[in-house]
Amino acid sequence: MKYSLIASDFDGTIYDGKTVSPRVIRAIASFREAGGIFAIATGRVFSSIQKKIPSVGADDYCIAAQGSAFYRASTGEVLGRFPLPREVAMQALAYFEERNIICHAYADSEYYVSKANRMTDVYASYCEVLPTVADMPLSSYLRPDFSPNKIMGIVPALEMDQTIEEVKKLLGDQVEVTKSSPIFLEITSASAGKGNALVALAKYLGVPMEKTVAVGDNLNDLSMIRAAGLGAAVGNAVDELKSAADALLPPIGEDGVAVLIEKILKKEI
Repeated sequence: MKYSLIASDFDGTIYDGKTVSPRVIRAIASFREAGGIFAIATGRVFSSIQKKIPSVGADDYCIAAQGSAFYRASTGEVLGRFPLPREVAMQALAYFEERNIICHAYADSEYYVSKANRMTDVYASYCEVLPTVADMPLSSYLRPDFSPNKIMGIVPALEMDQTIEEVKKLLGDQVEVTKSSPIFLEITSASAGKGNALVALAKYLGVPMEKTVAVGDNLNDLSMIRAAGLGAAVGNAVDELKSAADALLPPIGEDGVAVLIEKILKKEI
C-alpha cells in the first residue's frame, strides 16, 4: 500500500456523538488486515478515548489531549509527552479566570475544573470521564510541579475568534492555539498539536511521513493534515480545513473515512 499509517480524528470524523458506523469499523479492520496502522488522534483526555478504541477496532496507539501526548492504549503507557510549561499554563488559566471563562486543565488520565456547573457536567457525560473539582481557581489549586498537557477554555462561539487572537498575543510562540468545536478553545505547547504528535508517532513506529494519512473535521486537525503525506477532510469539516486538505471526502454521515480507506486499499489514491 502507498500509505501504511492513518491518523484519524474521532469526534465529528468517525464518531457522530452516538456511534461509529459499521462500514467505518469494517474498513478499519480491512486496513489493519492489509498491514496498515489505524490510530485515533483526538483532543479528548486519554482516559476518555481509551474506552472507545476497542469498539472501533483501531490500533493500540493513540494521540490524545490535542496532540500533547501519545500512548499505548491497552496499557496506558505514555510513549511521548509534550506538556505546556507551567508558567505558560498559569498565564492561560489566569486569562480565563479573570474573564470568568470556564476552563479545564488536562493530565494524562484526568482533568481538573474549578467548580462543577452545567457545561462541565455535559462535557463529563459526553466524554464519560468525571473531572477533579478543585472548588477554587485552578491557578491556585494545581500543585507547583504540575505541567498540564493542555488547557481548554469554553468560549461563546461568537467570541471565539477574538479570544483566540487575544490568547495568541498573550502567550506568543510558546503555544499552539486552536479550536476543536465552535466553543472549545485548545491551548497546547508549540511542540505539541496533532501534527507534531503524528510526526513523533510515525518516527516511533518507523513509518516515513510520506506514507502517513491524516483525516479530520475541525481546526485542531489542521496541523495534522498539513504534516501527513496525505491530508484529508470529511465533508462536514470547517472550510479552512477543507482548503488545506489534499483530499475531500464525503461527510461523516456518508462514511467519509471508510471511503478513504477503501480507496487506499484499492490503490485509487
